[in-house]
Amino acid sequence: MPVDYEKIISTDLSSLHEAATAWKNMGKRFGELHDNYRDHVHDAVWADNNRTWTGQGASVFLNQATITQGEYAAARDEAKAVGGMLQDAYEILKPLRQAVIDAAEDAEQSWLNVGPEGRCTINFDKIPGEHQHRYRQDATLRTQLEDLWNGKIAKAVEAVQTADANIKKALMAEPADGGPIGGFNSSLKDDIGEARAARASELYDKIQDGEKLSDKERAELNRIMAANENDPEFSRTLLTSLGGPEGTIRVHNELSERAYVDDPGNKKRHLALDGHLANVLRTATTVDGKDTAADKKFYEQWREDLKEAGVKQYEVDFTDYDHTDAQDVRGYQSIVTLMQQGSGYDDQFLHDLADDIRAAEDEDRGGDKGIWDLKGTFAGEQQKDGTFDDSRKGWFANDPLDGVLGIMSKDPAAATAYLDPGTEAGKDRLQYLEHDRDWEIVDTSKGYGKTHEIPGGPDIEDADTRTGFGAALEAAMTGNVPGTEGSEDFAKHSPAEIRVLEHVVTEYAEVAKIDKGAIPENMRQNFANALAFYPQDVHDVLGVRGNLPTEMNDIEIDRSTMNQFIRGVAEDGTAFRTIHDSQMEVIAGDVHALSGEDLRTGSDDAREVARESGQVMGALDHIRADVLGSHRDDEISQNNWNKTYQYHAAGALVTGTPIFGDTIQRLIDIGAGQHAENLNNEITDKTTEDLIEYYRSKGYPRLEEMFTVQAEAQGLGNEDMRDVPFQEEILERASTNYSSAIHDSEGSTGDRD
Repeated sequence: MPVDYEKIISTDLSSLHEAATAWKNMGKRFGELHDNYRDHVHDAVWADNNRTWTGQGASVFLNQATITQGEYAAARDEAKAVGGMLQDAYEILKPLRQAVIDAAEDAEQSWLNVGPEGRCTINFDKIPGEHQHRYRQDATLRTQLEDLWNGKIAKAVEAVQTADANIKKALMAEPADGGPIGGFNSSLKDDIGEARAARASELYDKIQDGEKLSDKERAELNRIMAANENDPEFSRTLLTSLGGPEGTIRVHNELSERAYVDDPGNKKRHLALDGHLANVLRTATTVDGKDTAADKKFYEQWREDLKEAGVKQYEVDFTDYDHTDAQDVRGYQSIVTLMQQGSGYDDQFLHDLADDIRAAEDEDRGGDKGIWDLKGTFAGEQQKDGTFDDSRKGWFANDPLDGVLGIMSKDPAAATAYLDPGTEAGKDRLQYLEHDRDWEIVDTSKGYGKTHEIPGGPDIEDADTRTGFGAALEAAMTGNVPGTEGSEDFAKHSPAEIRVLEHVVTEYAEVAKIDKGAIPENMRQNFANALAFYPQDVHDVLGVRGNLPTEMNDIEIDRSTMNQFIRGVAEDGTAFRTIHDSQMEVIAGDVHALSGEDLRTGSDDAREVARESGQVMGALDHIRADVLGSHRDDEISQNNWNKTYQYHAAGALVTGTPIFGDTIQRLIDIGAGQHAENLNNEITDKTTEDLIEYYRSKGYPRLEEMFTVQAEAQGLGNEDMRDVPFQEEILERASTNYSSAIHDSEGSTGDRD
């Protein structure tokens, strides 16, 4: 029966620590007895050179003495192992028990009483006066609060129960060699993780052999893995027992076949066991300094073995492609697919793995550029948001280098270090990924229809190519995991992040200058997201500061280069919207910060905001006109751009501009909302030049309206707004810079092939 809340709270674990010490001392004492018996009893007979005692009695004695000496040794080893396990148990259970206590204390601080069974009930005496009425009248609210803390306490209790059961299993392990009935267990491990790894390996081996686990075995394996997958000794022992990288790959392939082909009805079950394996791989390949020698020894051997297993071919039947039920995949493709289910991998492992995969494919390093080529696409179905649905094959990392870069994007510091152009290694990696690599990994040398073979062609890129590279670059530029909100100081960046940004903008502006569609499609949104994490810097570059280093991050990118870069990214309507709205939020924040006195007198601050806002808005409207003008004869492209450029209300802002009150909400909506979207309408048959003139008359008034709304909010009347300072120092200055930006942007956005 599992331990309950009351038992956990009341148990003094110091006795477990004392028991561990006692068992270790017992092991030491048995060791002394063993040595004493060996020297003075067993070996005394063997050392009798004169053999004064001979015959059957001597033989029986020697045989029995040997058994007794072995039992002393087994007793010594078992006692030491139990001592080690009990010490392990103490170190495992102590923080878990404390977590239960902490959860209960936090619940008590949250206006609850915690009963002896760990159940929470509301305590009205603890509720502050201003909340009393609401909680007394609303039973649902009380229940929600109680359920919240009941769940937290139950989860903490469950963690103790799982660990306790795991420890029990380890202590009751059967002797590895069968051992004598009732004898000592000399094979008992002194590390709980190592002891449990043997059972986990046994169950995973059954999977590798194609056997189906019973529900009981599967539940047991899940429990073992959940309790131990963060234990280095357990993880290293398990992966070694499975046969190293090759055995791990085979287990993963088998689980994938079951999840996606043989038994998709139990997909979650199979992927759960695969996910545990990914977590074990993470733990085993982490060198964290706790046991550095053991960590490094395992890591170095694992990496060397993976270099061999990674290029080896394995037949699987989850890559079916009409003409065949199976094809061979490479080990690196499988291992990266496995890793995609986990996170938190050691930076060094990610870097080494990416470099080793490159070595396998880079002809300059003795690799084979076609090593990953497979029949058919593995991207899955692309969704409206640009992501790929993995319901069929999108889950498989057919491009393992792009896949590991995607994993790296979840660890921005690792991505930044790997792609930092300030290092020779980073510079070389960027050169390879941007210019030298063969990204065409779909083999179409033979095409296959539903019923027969059809002629094929050259290798092509998969639909999701560079998604991992784009995500890694975004993470490296921003210091943020793609798709997650930035921290409070998200706009401030490290020197390495800035170097990556400057490289990306400069590098891809150059290709966009020659061909506006040259920035890879799957990277455009990543690049737009990155610029949104540098809102003030982009504002400085596009604004009147021009070619001067930016104030926030001291970025040195000239205005023409930034225009070319944004123009290339703007081939994707959603990506352009990300950049545009980011800048509109900066403008809204700057306008909103102006006081009534600033607006009434046309102060230096007001004039500066007018200049920069006009310059930025004009530059972006020119880019928008250039995109739509270039697409006017391409109905599909134009419709797609308009479709993805959809209005959204401010609230989950890219730049993090705080929204306090209706005025700034209105300002943002004027700059980035329906007003901006209307500029995309009625563009049929308009050339770029027509659109630029259209925006001169329709685009600039957004900015004028923003200043007017802020002036009204600050108490300025119509007469104030008709005065020279407001009209000439602010509105006319903003208009002049808007027009100037449109003119300056012409010729800096390149020609379209």
